[in-house]
Amino acid sequence: MINHQVFYGQDDLVTSQYMQNQLMVNPAYAGVRNSLSIHAMSRQQWLGIEGAPSTYALSVHSPLNKRMASLGGSILNYQSGPLMHNQLSFVYSYLLKINYQMFISLGVSAGAHHHSVGLSSLTVIDNNDPSFVGEASNNFSPNFGVGTFLYSPDFYLGVSVPQLLNSEFKDDSGGIIYQQFRTLYLSSGYSIGIGKDVYIKPSIMSRIRQEVSSSHDVNLQFLYKNMFWLGASYRINTAAAALLNVQVSKNLAVCYSYDFPLGSNNVGFGSHEISLTIDSNKFLRRNRHRMFGKKKVKKEQDDEGMRSIRQF
Repeated sequence: MINHQVFYGQDDLVTSQYMQNQLMVNPAYAGVRNSLSIHAMSRQQWLGIEGAPSTYALSVHSPLNKRMASLGGSILNYQSGPLMHNQLSFVYSYLLKINYQMFISLGVSAGAHHHSVGLSSLTVIDNNDPSFVGEASNNFSPNFGVGTFLYSPDFYLGVSVPQLLNSEFKDDSGGIIYQQFRTLYLSSGYSIGIGKDVYIKPSIMSRIRQEVSSSHDVNLQFLYKNMFWLGASYRINTAAAALLNVQVSKNLAVCYSYDFPLGSNNVGFGSHEISLTIDSNKFLRRNRHRMFGKKKVKKEQDDEGMRSIRQF
């Protein structure tokens, strides 16, 4: 008689820098920055622990010239112990203008997932146990996602389900060795000016799951002259993080964060995360319909409208 055990662990993308680029979890984010935007991220969790999670992600998205539609895509590689998860996604979004300072973006995504579990790399009691020999792999698993993103110059609200389908990963005998559940993402943020060049920017990110525990992040950042961001994040009952973001130039930003595990999650020596964001308008035609404006504005002042929430 075989006694099966059930274990729960991290599966969804976890990042302390969620406010920098939300395309990985919300397809409606495509084109919101009003630029050809490239975002690269590396996250190394629980340093000092063998087989600790590591994540690498790359996303690209851009509006289509003179249109309200946008296209994008992302690549994700996640590894934790013997488990490796690779993901390739393509996204499409369409922008609707509610009024002169508010937009809503609607997005969909389609992607392919690949999972593998290196059973032969595990340390087992019986080296001759056939259940732990070789690799268990799933070459292809399609999935789809939907999302919406409402934003103004000072506020945003995102709702998305990046993976609508629950997926199962079975071994050769048909037994389930890995399951991936759908997650509802809720994100929101607000910008409060407290001086000529200083802003306070609180934000939240909730990952809501039915089958397993949910997680919630609360973040507070201070922005000075659209150049330096300094902040802290708290993942309820799990971790705290310190963040530093530097806008090196108009088109380049670098962000670093360090997570401190809390309570019973106090393993390893924390987690490092670094990301690079590049925004370029070199290949895009100026589209006034995608810009924020004013109720009454002279034609020659039209270009003064805020171009995007890039600095939010």
